[in-house]
Amino acid sequence: MGRWLRVVLASVAMIVVGLAAQAPGASAHRRDYDCADFANQAEAEEYLLPGDPYNLDADSDGIACEDLPCPCSYSPGGTIEEPPPPVIHEKPKAPPKLNKAVARSAATAKARRYNGRNPLISLLSFQGCARSSRYKIRCSFYGRGRTQTLSTGCNITVIVKGEGSLASTKLRPSCRSERILYLTFARAEGAISTAAEELAAEREPPAGPTILLRGAQRLNALEIEASASWALRTRSPKNAKRVSSPA
Repeated sequence: MGRWLRVVLASVAMIVVGLAAQAPGASAHRRDYDCADFANQAEAEEYLLPGDPYNLDADSDGIACEDLPCPCSYSPGGTIEEPPPPVIHEKPKAPPKLNKAVARSAATAKARRYNGRNPLISLLSFQGCARSSRYKIRCSFYGRGRTQTLSTGCNITVIVKGEGSLASTKLRPSCRSERILYLTFARAEGAISTAAEELAAEREPPAGPTILLRGAQRLNALEIEASASWALRTRSPKNAKRVSSPA
């Protein structure tokens, strides 16, 4: 009987030891924090729980670890510090595109200055403007002119660059001149005088008369007319007699 009782008591003791190993020991406790465990005051403030179980608020003023550096959850005046507003980095706005009316005005002024300096063209006509890009516009003009011997035509391109109402211009002309037939007064009068001398020589001695031209006028680019005149000299007959009238 005694032996059997000892076996039963030993079994009960083993069961109690097993239960003791599974239950948390009396010495087990949760981690304890202090101010040295935090990088800044705001981080320590997150662990300031009701009752201050970690003893982070030594002076019981409701602020944890006041000596830690900021960022802080309070301001020196004792009020809660509002977080700074987020910094919004706006993308820089692109400059305004070149105004087409401004570009046309600048191009026209440039073309007119060129026209005034070029003696071969006298008329200038606007052909239109086209946008090449946001800040570039091309305007076209045609200039033409005519002299006594030349006919000239110019294709003029003015490149305008800029932004908004600011513009700069660059002119690129392409001109072509063609020689034309044109009779000048000097050449016409010389030819008319020669023809008149040949006609007068048929009636005059070899010395020839003096030719006078009057009323020269242009009929077209290739025709000029004028009147030619000269004085005829007469010779006395060899057997001429002197006749006197009676008193």
